[in-house]
Amino acid sequence: MTKQNEQGLSREYNDIRHLFWSPAEVAPVEVDAGKSRLDMLGINRSLTRGDTGDTVIVYPPTIDWHFMKQRPQQLMQQFALHGHQVYYCNKMQSKDRKYTQVIPNLTVVHDNKAFIREAIPFLKRQGKRILVWSSWSKLHLFLDQYAPDILVYDYVDDFPAWVPYLEKMVHMADVVCTTASSLKQHIERDFSGKPCYLIPNGCDLDHFQQYKHAPPERPVEYQDHDGPIITYIGAWAHWVDHDLVEQVAAAFPEALVSIIGVEYGAKVSQSVPNLKYLGYKFHEVLPRYLYYTDVCLIPFRLNQITLATNPVKMYEYLAAGRPVVTTDLPEARNAPGVNIGKDRDSFVSCVGRILSSLIAFDADEVNRWLRLHTWENRYKRIDEILEGIAPR
Repeated sequence: MTKQNEQGLSREYNDIRHLFWSPAEVAPVEVDAGKSRLDMLGINRSLTRGDTGDTVIVYPPTIDWHFMKQRPQQLMQQFALHGHQVYYCNKMQSKDRKYTQVIPNLTVVHDNKAFIREAIPFLKRQGKRILVWSSWSKLHLFLDQYAPDILVYDYVDDFPAWVPYLEKMVHMADVVCTTASSLKQHIERDFSGKPCYLIPNGCDLDHFQQYKHAPPERPVEYQDHDGPIITYIGAWAHWVDHDLVEQVAAAFPEALVSIIGVEYGAKVSQSVPNLKYLGYKFHEVLPRYLYYTDVCLIPFRLNQITLATNPVKMYEYLAAGRPVVTTDLPEARNAPGVNIGKDRDSFVSCVGRILSSLIAFDADEVNRWLRLHTWENRYKRIDEILEGIAPR
């Protein structure tokens, strides 16, 4: 590789290079025998004992544990609940603390370089098998630093920016999981022979049905509104059809159109009177907002990203007992309680028919379907797959 190419590579990976060691820097740390190894590493004693097997799960820095709880956090939580020792590495780094135990068996890593240098050799000396579960293909260059015995690539999105790294990641991986059928077909077509399994997203039924028997306090943003509430939860990004949401707001002026999430490269319009941006809300409080919602939206544009999306929000909306209106996403077809708008006018019409009670929501049918699509069931399928994979 020429010096110019090395510099180009360095620039390309500058956004994540600080999270890892350079090859010349990585070296195991010998722990002072006079000190507790557990204290040296700052890892809770109950976690490092390990009481349900020898496989440790590592999720490399991609999305922070407390930000926009999605598939990575849900799956890592399931691994922990089923007794695996899990290390969830935050992308936001901190030198003030190395580790935080957030639930039994699950530790959030705040200093990834310290974790690689100190904890990985320690876990290896314990005889632990390290399974790295990665959902960001750009990390392929650094994953060997975790000394994985098994590497799983969770192919969750078809972001164009990730395409240049896909081939390298897939070749590295022992197995590929995908969230959508089109992503699985892509792997089977372009990487023949690579073990690949469809593991769609899921829902936490208990979390979103916690108010089944007693209503929560009405959110302050809704206290002065007496009409229907239409809600979108998620990133307000370029893949959201902003004009369509504004069309919904204009069609139902008596309704409050509520936008909950982060503004991701786009701003919510301030000029539509009944379109209200509530900002980002923690996952813990979302059921309160959905309880007082009449219709939930998935107003995605149809493009490379969304056509391969299996929306977590679809499962969560339904789990909260709310009817869904979505654009024509392949992964949303045939789900009970989900209404497809083939174009903007039919999308708006679906919203209106739900508000007018012309479309019924069969909660029993929806719940029967959702019980097949819980995160626990996703974990069980993953566990079956991993049982058949031999360590490297």
